[in-house]
Amino acid sequence: MTNTHWNAEVYDRIGTPMRGWAQAVIDDLGLRGGETVLDAGCGSGSVTFDLLERLPHGKVYALDSSAEMIEQMNRKIAEAGETRVIAMKADLTNFELPEQVDVVFSNAVFHWIPDDDALFGAVLRATKPGGHMRVQCGGGNIYAKLGQAWNAAWAGKPFSNHLGEYRDGKKYRSPEEAAESLERAGWTEVRTWAFDAPVPFENEDDAALYLRTIILRDHVANLPEDLHQPYVRAVIAEYIELFGPPFTADYVRLNMWARAPS
Repeated sequence: MTNTHWNAEVYDRIGTPMRGWAQAVIDDLGLRGGETVLDAGCGSGSVTFDLLERLPHGKVYALDSSAEMIEQMNRKIAEAGETRVIAMKADLTNFELPEQVDVVFSNAVFHWIPDDDALFGAVLRATKPGGHMRVQCGGGNIYAKLGQAWNAAWAGKPFSNHLGEYRDGKKYRSPEEAAESLERAGWTEVRTWAFDAPVPFENEDDAALYLRTIILRDHVANLPEDLHQPYVRAVIAEYIELFGPPFTADYVRLNMWARAPS
């Protein structure tokens, strides 16, 4: 089961790794300042406003499937008195914009969407001929170590009673898989590559909040509330026992660049 509820305020506080990765992607967009950009999976909006700083004469369509995230985004838009951000609750596999965009940007989102054809097709339809897409998300053999830790944690009771049949619904594509899917959807000039991006935590309380809110959110959605925190702490303990301190989220990041046919 994929949990679609997000605590937007907590995400704002702990989303530092994602925001850092996003800056590199924004730097690579090649923006001139007047483009119309799609932020595909905008979350609570922190990165959207980073993006907007590069668009003094442009605008952003900010889409997310989470009502909580869009609510948080709309609060930020109102507080800033900003008219160049249009927030929309939408499914990235099936959406329509009032106009096509010059650039598609996305960070830490596409691995949540397993349907390649629907995702890459919908995003292509939203892009002007000759426009381009620059995306980063989880990919490859992500969580190779962390996965061992959570498997060890849920192997025994009481967690196994609730997680024994759990299957991760996210899709961590290899660069080759992503390139094939993009080309099949009709994108051109496709480039894909991956890199390791481990996130260490010296403070285990910070690690527990991060895990519970982001990485293990689907796991805890399958557990009774009184087991949420014990489970997260058990995963941290198993990781440290297996690999030593500090606890580290062993991310792999997948980069995608592609152009819409002219």
